[in-house]
Order: sequence, then C-alpha cells, then structure tokens
Amino acid sequence: MASSETTETAAQAPAAASASPQTDAGQGASRPATSETSGIDGFRCVCLMNARYHSTREAFLDTVHRWLMFGIIIFGASSIIDFLSPWAKVASGALTAVFGALDLVFDLSNRSRAHALMKRRYFELLADVTEGHKNVTEGYACMHRLSADEEPAYHALISASWNAAQEMVYGSEAEKYKIGWFKTVCKNLLRFEGSKFTLAKADM
Repeated sequence: MASSETTETAAQAPAAASASPQTDAGQGASRPATSETSGIDGFRCVCLMNARYHSTREAFLDTVHRWLMFGIIIFGASSIIDFLSPWAKVASGALTAVFGALDLVFDLSNRSRAHALMKRRYFELLADVTEGHKNVTEGYACMHRLSADEEPAYHALISASWNAAQEMVYGSEAEKYKIGWFKTVCKNLLRFEGSKFTLAKADM
C-alpha cells in the first residue's frame, strides 16, 4: 500500500497548495495557491498519486500471484511429471513447493485486494471533494485517517506515481522527480528507504 508515509506526507501539504510526496524519498516543490481551484488541483494531484500507487501495486502483486499459480499448476501436474526424467521430477516438485511457499508467505492475493480497496477509497474521496460533499481541508483529514491502513512505502514508486499525477493534473507544467533507470525497474521490488529524489526542473 502507499504506506502511512505516502498518505501522511501527501496530506501534510496545505489544503491551499499543490501537495507533493514529502517522504524520505525527498520533498517536492509545491505551487502557491492563487484560488480555490488551485487548492482543489493540488488535492486532486495527491489523490491521484495515491490511487496510481495502489493501482500499480495491485497490478504487480496480482500478476506475480497469477504466474506463481501457473507455475504450481504446471510443475505439479502429474500428466507432465510422468514424462520427465527422475532429476527433473525432483526439480519439478521442488519448484512447486517453492512457488507455493512464496505465494503463501508474501500473501500476494490478499495484498493485491487490499491495494484495490485503497485505490477505491482514494477515488471515492476525490469524488466527494469534487462534488462538494467535503472541502479540501476535510479531504486531507480523511487522508490522515486512511494512513492507518497503509503498509510501508516503496519510495521510488511513490515518486513515479507523483510524476504521473502531476502530468494528469498540470500537463506540460508538471514538476517531476528524476528517478533513474535502476530505481524505475525495481520500484515494486525495493523500498529505497532514505533515497533522495530531485525535481527534474530543479536543475534547469
């Protein structure tokens, strides 16, 4: 999940400003608000960042779960094992046990569903603020409450989600973090705690 750090840091930004992920991954720049619209845009950016984070985690975990299940079925099928040599049968049984253990220990299916639920909650919160059922300040307060259900964050993924949200809300004026190819590739695998991400426009 986007972790307590994700929503807490996003919600730390003032309601009248364009918030950014102020996690250990680094503090993004915020735009001074000049109207109520800019405050709502900032809130939209934070909600979309969290929704994108959870959507990405959901897709990743569900994909890994499905491939592990596929491996368990294939390597555990007796009709296939009968055609294998003795050493291959041993390897097949070992792989079946390993794949099953990985899926069980990391609880991929349940974690994927939890991310799907969190994604839905952020979109519902954004809809409430957009329709006027909550103001921006109340929206940020709800984000703090959602933080209680978050798991430790994947910081490179937070920054990537922030970049996507900025582009959706601000288009060509988006302020994006530079992540690097290694952190981009491993954003769903490693948490990169303590890593610092700088804004791409900061060096221009």
